[in-house]
Amino acid sequence: MVVATVSTASALVGHHQAISPMFSRATVSQTGSWTVPADEVDAPAVPTPGGAEAGTGAFNAVTCATSDDCVAVGGDANLGGIAATSSDGGNTWTSASVESGQPELNAVTCSGISDCVAVGVGDAATSSDGGATWTSVTIPTSNTTLLGVSCPASSLCVAVGVTPVEAGPYAGDLLVSSDGGSTWTEPQLPPHLGALGSVDCPSENFCVAVGAEILVSTDGGQSWSPEFIDGGTGVLRNVSCASATECVAIGPNGQGAGDSTASAFAVTTTNGGEKWTSSTMPPSSYTLNAVSCAPDGSCVASGPGPGTSAPEATSTDGGVTWQDTTSLPASVSAVAKISCLSSTSCVFVGLEGPTAVTGTTTDGSTWSVQPVTTIDTTTSTTQTGVAQ
Repeated sequence: MVVATVSTASALVGHHQAISPMFSRATVSQTGSWTVPADEVDAPAVPTPGGAEAGTGAFNAVTCATSDDCVAVGGDANLGGIAATSSDGGNTWTSASVESGQPELNAVTCSGISDCVAVGVGDAATSSDGGATWTSVTIPTSNTTLLGVSCPASSLCVAVGVTPVEAGPYAGDLLVSSDGGSTWTEPQLPPHLGALGSVDCPSENFCVAVGAEILVSTDGGQSWSPEFIDGGTGVLRNVSCASATECVAIGPNGQGAGDSTASAFAVTTTNGGEKWTSSTMPPSSYTLNAVSCAPDGSCVASGPGPGTSAPEATSTDGGVTWQDTTSLPASVSAVAKISCLSSTSCVFVGLEGPTAVTGTTTDGSTWSVQPVTTIDTTTSTTQTGVAQ
C-alpha cells in the first residue's frame, strides 16, 4: 500500500538548518518508520519547517485567492493560532481575529475571496469574510493534527494530517466537509494509511494527498486509491496542482545530512493522477519541501536553508524539469509555504534567521521581503500578527 520507499536517510526535513523527521517527537528506526512515544495520545506537535516554533511565532502557510487578496495563518510564541490578511498581494498585512484558545494553524485555503478554511492541531477554523475573522470548528478526530487542506468549492473541503498510534508509526487521517468546513467526517480510508502532510483538489472531483504515500480521489474525497512510482520515492511533503490533470509533489532528502549535493524528491502527473513519474531536482536541493504551481504551468519550490539561505528551484513545465534559482534574498533562511497565481505573482511566508517574514514577487525574478509585525498575544482574545 505504501508507495514511497523511505529509508532513515530520506526522513523529512524538520526545522530550518537541521535534518529531522517530518513528524517530530517520533523516533526514526533503521527501516525509516516513525515510532510514536508510548505516552503520546493527543494531537501531536508537528512543526512546519520555516514556520512557528515554541518561543518564536511565525506564519506556517499562505494562500492567495487573487493577485491582491491573501491570507496567512500560523502560531504565536505560545503556539496559539494566528491569522492575517493582505489586500495588496502580500505587501502589507492586517491582523485577523481568531477565537481565544485557538491552537496553532498549519494550513489555509480559500475557495474565493470570502470563504476560507484553516486547519491545525486538533481542530479547524472557518472564515466567511476573506480571513478577517475566524470561528473555531471541532473535528471528529481530536487527536489528529491536520497539516493540509484544500477547498475546490465553497462547500467542499478535504483535509489531511497525522494521528498517533501506540508505539508505532504515525497514522494518516483524511477528513471531508460538505458545508465549507463547518462539519467534518471521515471518508472511506485505505487500510494501514500512512502519515499525510498535504492535499490539493484542483477540481470538485479530483484530489491528491501526499506524505508517506500518494493517494488519489476522483469523487471529491469520498474514496481514495494509492498510486505507485517505479523505483519508489522519498516521503513527499507538499503537493500542488496547476490544473485538473497536472500536479507536482516534492519532499526533502535526508541524505543531504551527509551529502551536500543530494537532490530533493519530486514526482509529477500529467493525466489526473493515473501515472506518476519522478523528476530530477537540481543538485544540493535536498531541503526543498514547499511548492506552488500556477495555472500557467510555472512552479516555485523552496524550504529551509541547508546553511543560512533558503534554497529555490523553478519550473516552467508543471514540474517536469527544474532549474536552480537564486532570486530569493540571501537573508531569507527558510520558506514555509508559497502561493503562486502565475510566474510573476507569488507570495511566501518564512524566516530571516529568527524573524518571521513574508515575501512577494511581481516579476518572478526579484523578491520584496517584509518582517511580520509582532504583538503580545498572551492576554488578547483577538490573536493577530506574530509574537516572539
